[in-house]
Amino acid sequence: MSGNKSSLEQIIKKLQEEEDTSDLKKWHESWISKIILLSPTLIFFITFSRVNNDKSIIDLLAFVLMALILILFGVALNLLLSKK
Repeated sequence: MSGNKSSLEQIIKKLQEEEDTSDLKKWHESWISKIILLSPTLIFFITFSRVNNDKSIIDLLAFVLMALILILFGVALNLLLSKK
């Protein structure tokens, strides 16, 4: 019985060590997806600042806020219509 317990403890320790290293692997593997998700936002901000030289950051935030409100309105409308 003690042999089984020690082998089970070794297996548990090995699995815990693998979990710790797998988190690091997953974090490093997701760099590409993070860049893909963030690139449209960065491109938008750069383009907005280049095209609209006379606009301030408050104008940019107002534009983004209005876009978010319209998107949320569309999602809510879609949910209401799909429940029927």
